[in-house]
Formats: sequence, structure tokens, C-alpha cells
Amino acid sequence: MKNRRKKGYSGQTIAETVEVIRKNELFLPALQRKFVWDTPQIEGLFDSIMQGFPIGTFLLWELNDQTAINSNVFYNFIKHYDTRYSRNQKASLSSKKSIVSVLDGQQRLTSLNIALNGTYTYKTPRKRFDNPEAYPKRVLFLNLLPRTGEDFKYEFKFLPDTDQSNQPEKLWYKVNEVLSWEDASSIDEEYRKLKERAHDKKLVTTNSPVIKKTLRTLYRRIRIDDPLMCFTLKDMGIDDVLDIFIRVNSGGTQLSKTDLLMSTITASWENARDRVEDLLKSINEQGRKFNFDIDFVMRTCLFLLDDPILFRVRSFGPEKINEIKTNWGGIYTAISETVSILNLLGYDGMTLTSRNSVIPIVYHIYKGGDTKTKERNQFKKYLQHALLTGFFGTHGDQALANLRSYLREGSKEDGFKLKRKSFDFDHLKTNLNTPGKTLEITEEDLEDLLQKKKGRQAFVVLSILYPQFEYNTKNFDQDHIHPTYFFSFNHLSSIGKGDKYEEWQTKKDTIPNLQMLEERKNRVKNKREFKDWLDMESEIEKKEYFEDNYIPLDVSYDIKDFHEFYNKRKELLIIALKKILLGAKDE
Repeated sequence: MKNRRKKGYSGQTIAETVEVIRKNELFLPALQRKFVWDTPQIEGLFDSIMQGFPIGTFLLWELNDQTAINSNVFYNFIKHYDTRYSRNQKASLSSKKSIVSVLDGQQRLTSLNIALNGTYTYKTPRKRFDNPEAYPKRVLFLNLLPRTGEDFKYEFKFLPDTDQSNQPEKLWYKVNEVLSWEDASSIDEEYRKLKERAHDKKLVTTNSPVIKKTLRTLYRRIRIDDPLMCFTLKDMGIDDVLDIFIRVNSGGTQLSKTDLLMSTITASWENARDRVEDLLKSINEQGRKFNFDIDFVMRTCLFLLDDPILFRVRSFGPEKINEIKTNWGGIYTAISETVSILNLLGYDGMTLTSRNSVIPIVYHIYKGGDTKTKERNQFKKYLQHALLTGFFGTHGDQALANLRSYLREGSKEDGFKLKRKSFDFDHLKTNLNTPGKTLEITEEDLEDLLQKKKGRQAFVVLSILYPQFEYNTKNFDQDHIHPTYFFSFNHLSSIGKGDKYEEWQTKKDTIPNLQMLEERKNRVKNKREFKDWLDMESEIEKKEYFEDNYIPLDVSYDIKDFHEFYNKRKELLIIALKKILLGAKDE
């Protein structure tokens, strides 16, 4: 491409650019989406070009390293577009030592290529789908006669090559003819040809000045002017390029790095997206629903195949994608079985506050580890500690890498194996080497756990305190024992506790005032004051309720005595957590 660089940009004529595309010297990276512009959009683009309007900047990516070229997938531009089946073909770049591809501007450049080098095929209205004549190849034409009262100044139209002469009061000119002109002096010859084949020669003669002016404008816009302003990124890695691509495309349909990653993956594994989405549909619909995503699946793939967990495009080269494809059956099974166990343990999208925490369990299963009842109890202990300590919060990749090192032995070449078939959390907790991180929960941590407010983290703590509930079969709410209704300033003032408003507002949403209550029962309880709701129960029901919900017996249940109730229940909860999490004996 011609390089008239000015402040980092280079200007290109449209003719120069489509010639580069025609010669397969400009490419599309795999991260680009498919071509989607319809004919009115292309026709509008050419009207803008003819009027001298700016048509945007184009972002290019230049690679000058054959290894880098071969490690990525690139496509050729579409020339002959057919709405039924057109797709970009992979480019053959094995001999290329340098290439340029398009990061931003694909739709516009493809449109230019189709209009000036190719054809656009779509179904003719009112013709049967199975009629071959319903899909003629259409070429871009320009009506050289003047227009008035239209949105577009110039009339462009995709027409079958034989149709343009059959329309009265139109003088259609095939736009791509301008590429074959020797120079501007060809205008007179083109005018002569038009007049010769026109049905209404008087119409041509009468409009001679306008026709010639339009032809001159067409020549100038396509062959002389350089409206394609290109900015080129040189020798940047694919991950840096992705960040830039996301930024420059932020004004349209939002794309995540994962979306673009999947685009590159499908270049080597055509059905990758379908396979991953089938898996996600299957696991996310279990129990009370999960919210696993593509990031989780692809990161898990790297983890299971004993590769570096760095979530970058270069981690998913053609060889790695082929390995994932080959092992997909085992990967699918291990992830599915793990999520089934999570469901049995009472987890869902709400309670599972870290998806990374699941990946080591998937690894254990994928490598042939036991999944008996004993292991499932160990999985539960591991998850409780991992979620409560925030083990995977910061530097999650390093935490995952250390966990995998603990679980496996051997080498990549020999195929890593599990150190032990059983999953022993106590051994893991003691022997895992992760600087600055721990799965240990100490007695000092318990106070902080009880300060969790209603929500995801509180749900994790409550699910530990209520292990008897079948979370996978029934819906439970985080219920305020003393309803929030009674903590308003007006109500507290009316009972002489207005001075406690700020303190009690802080405490009302924390775990000592929360319980797990079946959804049906919670609807009955609603805004009833706690002491009134208790009076609705029999003495036997009360006794069972007090035991299951850590309710102190020797306190008042009136809202005015909330402070005492709160502290007494907190003491009971700490005793329970010591037993569950620290293995303490009964006090």
C-alpha cells in the first residue's frame, strides 16, 4: 500500500486499496466478525464518497515476523458475497515474511471490495427460494442522471449486469469500470459509449454536462483523492492488539476479550463456540442455576491440560486448540460432574462467589480422582474455606498454579498424574505453599465472618451454619430475624431507642440477625415482629426452631431488647463455627 505518512497516518486512494485487496495483500485477523452490511449500507457509503464526506479512519496491524504470522489465523476478504453462505476463506501465509491486516474498518473495506472487484447476491423478492434465478449476481451501478428531493445526492444500486438498460429515465453506469480508465481523458470515450447504447439518446445529450461532471467526480473520488486514512500498528502482540481492538470498537456492539478470543479459536476449531455453549447451557441450568461463562471454560481447559494459566490469546495457538478439541470429551465430563456435585452440596450462582475455586475440583476429577461421599465432604470443606478466605481474590492465577502443583506429580512430557486419588482438604490446607495466601480460618477470623452483610458472602456463611438444608431442592431466603421494618428512625424513637438508630442500622443486616428460612415460611413471617411470629408456633415447634437457628433462650425477643439478643446469638454462632470450621469440641 502506498505510504504517504503524516503524523502517524497514511492516506490511500480507494483504487489503490481495492487493488491491494484484489491481489490478496491485505488480510483480516480471526478476531474480526463476519461481514454483515446490506446493499443500502454499501450504496450509502458510495454516496458519501461521491460527496467528499469523511468515511472514517482505518486501523491496520503490520506483522514482520514469520513466527508471529504463523501463530495467528488470517482470512482473505470476500469478493463475491452471497447472503446464503458467504464466509471468508483462510489465507495461505506460509511464505509470507510480512503482512498487513485490518483491525478496524472491515465492513467498509469489504464493501469497497465487493462493489469494485466483485458482486453481491441476494434473493429477488417474490421468487421461490428453490428457483436458481431468484439469486442473480448483482453489480454496483451509478445513475448518471441528476436526482432531486432524495436523501442521497447520488443514486447507487446493485443490479444484475443485464438489467441496467431496462429502466426508463435512468442512465446506469457500472462503477467498477472506472478502475480500467487510463486517465481522466477517458471520460469523453465513456460518454460516447453511453450515448451509443442508450435507448433514449436525447436524454443523454440533454444531460451531457451533468453526466460528464458525475463521471469526473467518480474518477476523482476513486482514483485521485485519498479518503482512506490508515493508522498502522507495527509488530504488536495479539493480546495488545486485542486491547486496542476492544477500545476502538467500544462505540458499537460491545465485545469482550473473550468474544474475540472465541473468534480466534473458531478459526482452528470451527465448532468450538457451539461445543462451549452446549456445555454452559447444560451446567448453568442445574439446580437453582449457575452463571459459568466462556472465560471459566477456557481457563479450565488450560488448567486441565497442564499449561500455563495466563489467559491470553497466545495461550490458544492452533496446536493448543487441537489439543483441547481432542480432549473435549473428558473436559466436558469433568466439568459437568463437578457442577453436579456443587449442586448436591447446595451451591448455586449466588453462593459460589468464586468460579476459580471450582477448577481444582475439576482437575481432580479429570485426572481420575475419587468422587465418593468422603471426597464430596472434603470438596465442601475446601470450598467453604476458599470462599470465606477470599483465596482466589487477588493473584488468582498464581493461587491456581500453586494448587495444581500440590495436586499433581510427574512432568508434562510423561503426562501429569494425581499425587493421591483421594481429596484430603486437611492435608491440602497444611501443605499448600502459596505465599501471602492461606486456606486457614482462625478463631480471630470468626468475628469478621459474622459481620458479613446480607448477600453473597453472608449466604456462604449461613450455608455453613445450616448444613441440614437441601439447597438444591428447596428455595431458602436470607431472612431478617428482626424485620428491617422495625429499624426505622421513627419506630425506634417511638420505643425510646432513637439514640440506637445508627448502631442498629449497621447491625440489622449482619449474620447475627439473619437466618435461613424456607421461602414459603418467609412469606408468612413477612413484617411480623419476631416475638409475635414466635407466638404463632407451638411449644414443640419453637423448641425445634430455637435449636436449628441458634436462637438464645434466656433473652427478650422484643425489638427494644435487640442489642442483647444480637450479642447472645453472636456468641452461639461463634461456638457453632468453631465446631464446623475449626473442629472444636462442645463447650
